[in-house]
Amino acid sequence: MIRVFDSQKTHYYQPGWTMVGGVFPENNKIQTDDGREWTYDQLIIAAGMIPNFNSIKGINEALLDDQCPVGSIYSQDYAVKFSNLVDKFQGGNVIFTEPLHPIKCAGAPQKIIYLTEERIHNKKGIREKTNIEFYKAVNFLFSVPRYSSVLTQIIKQKNIKLNLKTNLLEVRSNKKIAVFEDLDTKSIIERPFDLLHVVPPHIPPPFIRQSGLGEGAGYVEVDKHTLNHKTYKNVWAIGDCSNLPTSKTVAAVISQTPILVKNLIHCWRDKGSQQSMPGIYEGYTSCPIFTGNKKVILAEFKYDGIVDETFSNQQNIPFYSFYFMKKYIFPFAYWNLMPKGIWMGRNGIKLN
Repeated sequence: MIRVFDSQKTHYYQPGWTMVGGVFPENNKIQTDDGREWTYDQLIIAAGMIPNFNSIKGINEALLDDQCPVGSIYSQDYAVKFSNLVDKFQGGNVIFTEPLHPIKCAGAPQKIIYLTEERIHNKKGIREKTNIEFYKAVNFLFSVPRYSSVLTQIIKQKNIKLNLKTNLLEVRSNKKIAVFEDLDTKSIIERPFDLLHVVPPHIPPPFIRQSGLGEGAGYVEVDKHTLNHKTYKNVWAIGDCSNLPTSKTVAAVISQTPILVKNLIHCWRDKGSQQSMPGIYEGYTSCPIFTGNKKVILAEFKYDGIVDETFSNQQNIPFYSFYFMKKYIFPFAYWNLMPKGIWMGRNGIKLN
């Protein structure tokens, strides 16, 4: 029997926008919020990660205040709020933030910048009255140099001021001030805003650390090639909740899934050796990055930032064809093919 535990009643396609309370791996049991216990032979953890808005002082008050121009695409409600704020925007200082990694989809913080800039640009006379600033806590624009160099040019062309190694600490909604820390000098920077988009830090679900399944940061500690837990051999993990050293995206999960299934069957049903699993995950992930004018950079890479492109050797250049895939093909596959287990990502559709 296969049993699925999910904390949410509604599932969202996050790129376009029954809680487990504890795991007891020594006894092969999990406990749900209602106190019930369930035993397992094999456990697959795909619990995702949690946007930690609480780690930013004043952000919750700012997000909940309809009069404060702060939003975030990392929450359904706050994404709608931000879109409405952009519709009403008439010029001023626009600030975007990105925290220390890991976060969900490392390309998303830039997608919303370019999308917003284009919407503002399309308002007659407003872009000239607008200053856009991007504050990133990490020391690179994108983790893979091949794509980072192109995105750096795009940011300059769009006249967006980039500030690296600068982390958001606080939002003062009453004064519309964002407070940052320069991670090199430890100095405090205060910037006024007329529109603010916040990407919150992310954390793994607490039950992972509490169960002893996590590593130092609290993510499920698995072998990066086999996806098998390093201590408990009947425990597996994929996606955002794992400590796999690759960008946390839907494409990564799609690539990881058949490998996990193959290895689980090998070890469980076929009684195969843990040392000779047939499936090897090499860290493949993909970030489609909207850059404006109906064009997308399709970043594809593996562990250590090794480029692994599917369609051409020019995927660092924005193309309309990638925009078409991002807007139409990927959402269709997500809702209609993935639930049936037939969408294999860049490996196409599997019908048998």
